[in-house]
Amino acid sequence: MTQNYRLDNVGLINRDKKISFKFNGVTYFGYEGDTLASALLANGVHLIGRSFKYHRPRGFFGAGVDEPYAIVQLYRNNETEPNVKATEQELFEGLEATSVNCWPSVNFDIGAINNLLKIFLPAGFYYKTFMWPKSFWYKVYEPFIRKAAGLGVASIEHDKERYEHKYEYCDLLIAGSGPSGLASAYAAAKNGARVILAEDKPRFGGTLLTSEVNIGNQTGKEWAENIISELKEMPNVIVKNRSQVFGYYDHNMLVMSEKLSDHLPKTKKYNPKQRLWYIRAKEVLISSGSIERPLVFGNNDTPGVMLSSAAKEYLKVYGVLVGKKPLIFTNNDSGYETAIEFKINGVDPIILDTRKEPKSEIIDEAKKLDIEIKFSYVVVAAKGYKKVKSAEVAKISDDKNELGTLENINCDCICVSGFWTPTIHLASQSGNKTTFNKDIDAFVPGLSKQNETTLGAANGTFTLEETLKSSFETGYELSKKITNNDNKTSSPTVMEKKSTTHDKFWCVPLPKGKTYKRFLDFQNDVAVSDVEIALKEGYRSIEHVKRYTTLGMATDQGKTSNLNGLQLVSNIENKIVPEVGHTTFRPPYTPVTIGAIVGREVGKHSKPTRKSPMHTWHEKNNAVFVDAGVWLRPRYYKIGEETLFEGSKREAKNVRTNVGVCDVTTLGKIDIKGPDAAELLNRVYTNAWLKLPVGKARYGVMLREDGIVMDDGTTTRISENHYHMTTTTAQAANVLSHLEYYLQLVWPELNVNVVSTTEQWAGAAIAGPKSRDLLQKLFPNIDASNEGLPFMGYLEADLFGVHARIFRISFSGELAYEVNVESDNGNFMWEKIMEVGQEFKIQPYGTEALSTLRIEMGHIAGSELDGRTIPYDNSLEGLVSKKKDFIGKRSLEREAFIAEDRQKVVGVVPIDKKTSIPEGSHLVKDAMAPTPNPKLGYISASCWSVEYDNPFSLAILKDGKNMIGQKLFAMSPLKNKTIPVEIVSSHYVDPKGERVRS
Repeated sequence: MTQNYRLDNVGLINRDKKISFKFNGVTYFGYEGDTLASALLANGVHLIGRSFKYHRPRGFFGAGVDEPYAIVQLYRNNETEPNVKATEQELFEGLEATSVNCWPSVNFDIGAINNLLKIFLPAGFYYKTFMWPKSFWYKVYEPFIRKAAGLGVASIEHDKERYEHKYEYCDLLIAGSGPSGLASAYAAAKNGARVILAEDKPRFGGTLLTSEVNIGNQTGKEWAENIISELKEMPNVIVKNRSQVFGYYDHNMLVMSEKLSDHLPKTKKYNPKQRLWYIRAKEVLISSGSIERPLVFGNNDTPGVMLSSAAKEYLKVYGVLVGKKPLIFTNNDSGYETAIEFKINGVDPIILDTRKEPKSEIIDEAKKLDIEIKFSYVVVAAKGYKKVKSAEVAKISDDKNELGTLENINCDCICVSGFWTPTIHLASQSGNKTTFNKDIDAFVPGLSKQNETTLGAANGTFTLEETLKSSFETGYELSKKITNNDNKTSSPTVMEKKSTTHDKFWCVPLPKGKTYKRFLDFQNDVAVSDVEIALKEGYRSIEHVKRYTTLGMATDQGKTSNLNGLQLVSNIENKIVPEVGHTTFRPPYTPVTIGAIVGREVGKHSKPTRKSPMHTWHEKNNAVFVDAGVWLRPRYYKIGEETLFEGSKREAKNVRTNVGVCDVTTLGKIDIKGPDAAELLNRVYTNAWLKLPVGKARYGVMLREDGIVMDDGTTTRISENHYHMTTTTAQAANVLSHLEYYLQLVWPELNVNVVSTTEQWAGAAIAGPKSRDLLQKLFPNIDASNEGLPFMGYLEADLFGVHARIFRISFSGELAYEVNVESDNGNFMWEKIMEVGQEFKIQPYGTEALSTLRIEMGHIAGSELDGRTIPYDNSLEGLVSKKKDFIGKRSLEREAFIAEDRQKVVGVVPIDKKTSIPEGSHLVKDAMAPTPNPKLGYISASCWSVEYDNPFSLAILKDGKNMIGQKLFAMSPLKNKTIPVEIVSSHYVDPKGERVRS
């Protein structure tokens, strides 16, 4: 297909390199330097997708980040990416893209029936419609909403691309390379400051690339190119294109997303696709420019209606005509610039100007070019469905409330200009208190909270001369403050033609008898009538109006819709815009891929993999490993062709009958020292700790402030002011942070130091009825009797010349000890245990057998302490002191936490004593009850009991204390199983705890 809308010898593209690409399965051609949007427009393609709500045809509206709806599904290098803006995606050989939110095709979309039913689908209809009948929710409403939600389709394949993070600092970070950005960067760099200049587009210069201005006897484009060339040669300057500064955070830290390979068919070997920059700057200069405001009229969402500035950019940068019979609808001089560009390139435009008698040099130039101008005229409605074919226009009265006789003008595009809105997102994110500028009818930055300064159009300054002058001055002054240099750069002379005044008119009234939809948010189909409904229904806050109507919640985040929405609300409410306020500008300014946010920290690189000192021994003895937090732990030790079930069952049975040894190095260990150490423990644990004797351990439960169990473990008093705390493997880092937070911020008066010693000590748990005999052989000089080393006792001893700590604690429920030595001696300890233990038939056991042993005994672990349970739920209420205060105590008095039928941990056995119960299964009374079947509880952990040779599970069950003996059903939708079960005590084996104390 030929590029019928491409001009010869116009634009900044490389015509020597022709590029082939596909859109919706059709092959087209463009040039190097095109965006997908400009290439499609060059081929006369205007229909790009469908709107979210009504599935109305959508084309192109902007030319960059301001684009509200031209998003596509992109295919590149056998991978797909959803919701890519066609206006920002650079063209590359072999690019493939498809439309989103349409079926079966963008030309014929079944969803467009919503447009015919739009009278029944006003703002907020879903809040009312989906309330009744209640029975429809699960079978009708929820499936429908889930299917209708979203636009593009996220890939379920592993992303093979590489992403990186970079940390940088500078004196001045300048966001935007328009006239203000270039001027300030040049002045600061010449004065010796370290400068980073960031531009989100491939080309530097901003509006200088599209405006006919004269700067020091150079065109805007020439001046920008010369400045950039100089900046790139300076060693104190970093210049980055395709880099969007999208977030401004505390302490002048900003985040920038750099696209390194998105414009290439394939990422180069060893190169990242994208890089995320974390930048700390002494000063930030925001030169993010402004976005042209739309004018609101009937059917203003029709493909072919676009911003005047976008039409000019497509023409000047890409050599593309957005139409051959353009209609320019404007309330300021910017529309005239676009009209003149059309005219000098052989296309006759018609200008409709809402103003009565405007005067400026650029208007005189348009008249000299014989461009037809209709003053005090407006577009009432665009005509056409998939593309603009004509426009209904009319003369408007001086008070802007009355329309004259409707006329029809043939046109194939309508370019609108409702003046300019400063891009204040970064300034607002920094904490700047924005103010409303009545002269430009827009918000501008006000009082700064951090070291940031906003320049040029982003600050409401729309004359080039003033922009350059203030930007050179600001760059110089800020750099002088930092470097103490005094090398000042003067601003060049500037010539421009347009006026910066505008007509304070933005919305065309509806003619009598007409029901045109006048849209504010083009992607979400939010019309003037929707905002009117929201206000009628009592919504006053602009944040509430936004959420009720979804105004400004599209992928452009309200860049073209928010201010018009504010104007509408203020008009209806008879308020001024500042009283209405504006919605919150949150980062990111533009969408950022999750890959860029995560960087290299994926998979095994997310955290360093930790291995115990005995890891090599485990490998040599056929250990099958499992990830436990950041650690690799043996899951079981495979003998021959054993399965996981067979191996873990063998290991657990050996612990019950002989003796086993388990690597427990991974348990979190925290050393606590100081005169107030006991007081700290007394405050963070639910039970009492002030009177724990030296040489004794105690089990403790730690709560969050909301009363939920955070972690459990044992803490041993080594000496008067020295304690050794153990935590679960998964919560080790969180518990340490918890203690540090309270010591530093809540109880700074406590004289206590805490430090992690998890890696310092290697640990081995020796468990089983023969464990005391083995311990006595390992440590012949100690008294290992029940009197010499009682349950929860502690002592230190010599292990064949190695200093060791011995704790008599048990997780398996059997007679057990934990031996700790310094990590360098961990392998020596393990081999000695295995060597001496041979006569007692010792076997190593892994986490699977350990889990079986603890489930049988009813000992709780991570699956019960899942962030949703309180001590009572886990039968730990006996550890909750009523005499002292502790973290989370008051939260335990909440109504739900003291309910009579509160959930509790119980044991569950299948009636047939054969069928294993899948973890996560729901417990219900009636397996045949209709959906949703009331859930009484869930299975938290399951095992095969080696004590009784049948399946056994733990569950968290509503009113569990009164459910013992009840018959229920365990239902697993994932496994498609329904199992009759009986509720029993959670202490399935040795309910009196006699073995552990034997």
